Amino acid sequence: MNREEMREIVIARLIANTCRKKRPNSLIEIARDIRWLENDLGSLKAVSETIGISTDMLGQFLSVERLSPEVQNLVAERKIDLVNIVHYMRNFDSEAQQVIAREVIEGRLSGEDIRALAPLQKSLPHLTIEQLISRIQKSRDVKVYVAYFRVPPEFKNSNELKGKFEKIVGETEIVSFTVKDYVGTLELTSAGLKKLREAAKKRNLSLRKFVDMIVSE
Repeated sequence: MNREEMREIVIARLIANTCRKKRPNSLIEIARDIRWLENDLGSLKAVSETIGISTDMLGQFLSVERLSPEVQNLVAERKIDLVNIVHYMRNFDSEAQQVIAREVIEGRLSGEDIRALAPLQKSLPHLTIEQLISRIQKSRDVKVYVAYFRVPPEFKNSNELKGKFEKIVGETEIVSFTVKDYVGTLELTSAGLKKLREAAKKRNLSLRKFVDMIVSE
């Protein structure tokens, strides 16, 4: 088989694997085909134009290359076979990937759960991956309150601000806390929201004004 014939086979296989919900091949095999065609055509952009999907989507398929060998074996066996799950798993170290993989195979973690794990891990670096997963799993059945607030330009320490909220509602009631581009996001459990409302009521303030007061103090 010459290179041109091989190219046609790889292109046909990639189209079949990227344009159908039920893929003939594993994500490992798809990633290998993408790399082969990238080498043949000279760039990922050329692959994108040839098979008709975006470079971003190709990148998601290639996320499998960033998984540990043990998890790659599970993907090859198609025990893990969803692109979004593989894409989100790439953000974790080898040990965490194996823990996540086990939960995925047992049906206890979805792609959206894994997506939420990365910012949660960044927010709570002292917790183990098992503890973070447990928190995600428990939060599915917990109503979450989300508050957005502005932070001043001179704002420096997000951990200090998070600590202020923890003193009021308790660390375990904060689902996530982030500050980006002078906008803060606070996610609380229903129990955390209740504590925040009670604290605001004691100050005779609305919830909105109470949050702003905490930020400005």
